Amino acid sequence: MIYPLVKLISKWFLGFLGKPVIAGVENIPRTGPVIVVANHASLLDGFLLAACLPRRITFLSAAYLFRLPVVGAFLRAMGAIPVQNKGSELAGMRKALGILQGGGTLGLFPEGRVSQTDKSGPFQTGWAYLALKTGAPVLPVVIKGTRTALPAGAVFPRRSRIYMQVAAPWMLEKVLRPGQETMAALNTKLISQMQQMLSEM
Repeated sequence: MIYPLVKLISKWFLGFLGKPVIAGVENIPRTGPVIVVANHASLLDGFLLAACLPRRITFLSAAYLFRLPVVGAFLRAMGAIPVQNKGSELAGMRKALGILQGGGTLGLFPEGRVSQTDKSGPFQTGWAYLALKTGAPVLPVVIKGTRTALPAGAVFPRRSRIYMQVAAPWMLEKVLRPGQETMAALNTKLISQMQQMLSEM
């Protein structure tokens, strides 16, 4: 009951800031596991993904975000998994694997923090490990305009045009033990694609 309510509130809130322009929704798999990877321009990005993607998303989020007043409440309501905290990394990855093995949708921002520039990266390789380990499709998503609506350090958002582009999913072969070189190569490919998509928006 909580997730649909948070999704509805997020839609209303983003509509108030300026109705987001969404493209590529037809690329989202309707069933089966999927990993949504997006650039991170603002704390509004999680609200945008939850509001506009048709599937229920479990976010893999930095542990410090759970301590922020509004964002922390949002993440807890969405059943987000904390990582990047002492003792939480391994447990978080296990939970994430469980979500995907159960056919769920995992959402994460591979930059691991809100970016201070319009360029994507560097990315952490956790998304690639999860994708290779489970064989789950990877759905690249780029977001533009949320930094203007809520810049880093700002308390109150302002009206702004927000754009989101969903690319076709990557289909990766399942690998028993993903190697660092393979994950690094996938990272480079993802950064290149997402930067290209951002430049075309």
